[in-house]
Amino acid sequence: MISHLYIYPIKSLGAVSLQKAVLEKEGLRGDRRFMIVDAQGKFITQRTRPELTRFVLTESEKGFIVQDSLTNKAKELSWEPDLGSWISVEIWEDSLQAPEVLEGWSEWFSTALGEEVKLVRLSEEKPRSMKSKYQTELAKNTSFADSLPLLVVGLGSYAALEDHLNDRVDRLRFRPNIIVATQEPFLEDTWAEIQVGETRLFGAKPCARCPLVNVDPHSGESDKRMLKTLASFRTLNHKVYFGQQFVPISLGSLQVGMNVQVIRSQDAIY
Repeated sequence: MISHLYIYPIKSLGAVSLQKAVLEKEGLRGDRRFMIVDAQGKFITQRTRPELTRFVLTESEKGFIVQDSLTNKAKELSWEPDLGSWISVEIWEDSLQAPEVLEGWSEWFSTALGEEVKLVRLSEEKPRSMKSKYQTELAKNTSFADSLPLLVVGLGSYAALEDHLNDRVDRLRFRPNIIVATQEPFLEDTWAEIQVGETRLFGAKPCARCPLVNVDPHSGESDKRMLKTLASFRTLNHKVYFGQQFVPISLGSLQVGMNVQVIRSQDAIY
């Protein structure tokens, strides 16, 4: 059963908790469709700028409100804002073109962060494609997520980490889209294909984690115990894994409380 749904409208900024979500080919509607890039067009992230946690997002009638918790300044960003010139942007190994968001957004974030940055939006005209081995017949492109469109984590996996850590873990440290109420740890690793209502999802690959999980999603403070503890029992081939990444096979609506049916299983990474 789905226990939580989250989107992150602007990559590496705050989460928006949802009761219902619409699945599009690139992931949940509104998830990581916007991204902040530096003066060279490279994406910026909490990995190197933990202060990005200061930006809190809430839903609004037209889109969502971005509030700077440091200054209390707020600005509304619509789902379909005015767009300007195309910019060459880089996200990990991918290079693509994305239009700059107008309405003063680049200036707003530049002033807040004290450096020149631009806000860009994902475009269907010049999409970001996935590697062919992760594509489905339906979905060929992804969002501004690090890799694939959806991240699913089971509650049992969080519980296993908390047992090792002997402390509670904020669910948002791992930036999931869908949290499923599981008892068994890392059960999601075995889901090669799942169905939720009309929606089918392909379990493409486990999610390798980085020091971002050390960053408190609310305060920006770092707790190195998180990745270190996870690495002590979830390391394989020098990578630390937590959660499973999925790609849409068919589209539909998702809602908290919906049952998750396993259509096809696979061997777990452990």
